[in-house]
Amino acid sequence: MTKSELEALLKEFDEALVAALPGPEPMSVLLVGGACLLLQGITTQLTDFVEVIILEMLGSEERTLVFHSPTADKIRRIIREIGKRHGLKGERQQFFHDDSASFILELSEYELPPMRQLTAYRKLHLCVPRDLGYLLACQLMLGRPEQDRADIAGLCQTLAIQNRAQAQQLVDRYFPSPAHQAAYRLPCTLESLFGK
Repeated sequence: MTKSELEALLKEFDEALVAALPGPEPMSVLLVGGACLLLQGITTQLTDFVEVIILEMLGSEERTLVFHSPTADKIRRIIREIGKRHGLKGERQQFFHDDSASFILELSEYELPPMRQLTAYRKLHLCVPRDLGYLLACQLMLGRPEQDRADIAGLCQTLAIQNRAQAQQLVDRYFPSPAHQAAYRLPCTLESLFGK
């Protein structure tokens, strides 16, 4: 999806949430991943998904779409219906998800970075990390240098990260656990991106 296609889907999602879930409580999310970069104009890299960490879910005690519950199931149905209407196929129909949230929350020991609001629709509130370095640290810890190369390159350019030592220092700021860094093969990722 392009930025404009993504914005249209998010607006439609917001309208569907307003219609299906009355009440004043918002769905507030922290954007992580490619959609976060695309919506802020940091990259023009197309994306298939809006990856989020749910901060508040319409007044529910729940904070995830991963598990089954009445609220989560209803929201997933809304997302899938919008995806179908826009011709998305297979898993792409679930274009808005929090599948990577548990991974990121575990790494950060359930402490989220400072954030700011990017867009507030009527029900859907989109937040982004204040420091783009958090997004780069997440991308590096995911250990998918080939898949995420364009996003990583855009973030490195924006943040003036030019070498392995700078990248390591950034990851250490957000995800300092040597055990986590080893488990998720950070040294291999950094080597493939920056060399030894």
